[in-house]
Amino acid sequence: MIRIVILPILFALSALAHADQKVPEAVIDSCLLFDKPFDASISITPIEGRAQLIDDVTVPGYQLFIPASDSNKLPVGYATSKHGSNDYIFVGQHRGYVMRAAAVGKYRPARIEEPSRAAFAVLRQHGHQYVCVMESDGNGSAAFVRSAFVGRIPSSKGSALKLFYKVADVKRFKAFNDAQH
Repeated sequence: MIRIVILPILFALSALAHADQKVPEAVIDSCLLFDKPFDASISITPIEGRAQLIDDVTVPGYQLFIPASDSNKLPVGYATSKHGSNDYIFVGQHRGYVMRAAAVGKYRPARIEEPSRAAFAVLRQHGHQYVCVMESDGNGSAAFVRSAFVGRIPSSKGSALKLFYKVADVKRFKAFNDAQH
């Protein structure tokens, strides 16, 4: 009888914990737009500087790419696995694994091909902070097709970073078109 009562309670607590890490779609779309928030409640702080390979930081089996900037205080970066596809995004000591990211839309998460060309930012909305790693590899009209990983930065030290992944043509966003007029 106790197991019957405890299991639904544990399931409910697990669902609440997962819901707490959900990223609003407006935050994800702001990451994709990168230089303009999707709505007024969101602020974007780009981490300036090209992501550089850091040789003096040793994480066995990984190459670390960290934007070279004084504004990267957390720090935020991308770790490329030397063997396989176990890349992760990090914010301080929190890691979010790329292949475990939840897809928003029809595209499955894919590793960032050139981390040194990725754009990094911290977004804020309603007292929450989010990490943003955006990639745009296209030329011409394809330059507006972007992919982004976004995760709510956990407030507790031992928490994992839950990532969400989206690919979109930002020319189709109302916020993109409003900024053009």
